[in-house]
Amino acid sequence: MRTGLDKEKIILRAAELADKKGSSDITMKELADELGIKPPSLYKHFSGGLDELSRELMLCGWRMLDAEITKAVIGKAKDDAVTALCYAYRDFVLKHKGLYEAMQWYDMFQSKEHMKACEGAVDVMYRSLSSYDLTNEQKIHTVRLVRAFLQGFSTIEAHTAHDKPVPLDDSFDFALRTILRGIADMQKRSQ
Repeated sequence: MRTGLDKEKIILRAAELADKKGSSDITMKELADELGIKPPSLYKHFSGGLDELSRELMLCGWRMLDAEITKAVIGKAKDDAVTALCYAYRDFVLKHKGLYEAMQWYDMFQSKEHMKACEGAVDVMYRSLSSYDLTNEQKIHTVRLVRAFLQGFSTIEAHTAHDKPVPLDDSFDFALRTILRGIADMQKRSQ
C-alpha cells in the first residue's frame, strides 16, 4: 500500500474518476491504476469491493452537497437563501455529474450514517425557509417541491436532455421565480 493513502483519499480519487466517466463505469482495477497501486490493495480498505465503494461515493457526495449549499445560504434569508441554495445545488451537480449519479441510488434508511448524510442537505433546505412565515406543513410541501425541482432539473441538465431554442439558464430562472412566487402566495394566504 502506498504511504499516505487512506480510505478518504481513495474515495476522493474515486469521486474524481466518477466525474470524468460516470460512477457506474468505475472498476476497482481502474481505480487502483489511477492510484498507482495493485487492485488487491484496495480491498484492504473496501472489503465489500465495488458495492462498498459505491456506498462510500454516495455518502461522500451527500456530505459535499451539504457543505456547498450550507456555505451558499449562510447570512441569507427568504428569497435570497432559496435562490442561493438552488444555484449552489445546480453548480454542484454540473461540477460533479458522476458523483451526483452515485448519489441518486441511495436508501437513506439503510443506516444511521446514510440518514445523517442525506438529512444534512434536506435540513439546509428547511433552514433556508425559516425566515418565511410558513406553517410546518407548508415547509414540508415546499422542501419536497424544491427537492423535486432541483433533482429533476439537474438530472435532465446533466444528461443534456433539453431543447435548444430556449437557454437552460432561462428555464432554471423561470422555475425558481415560479417557486418563489408560490412561497409568497402561501404566506399571503396564511396571514
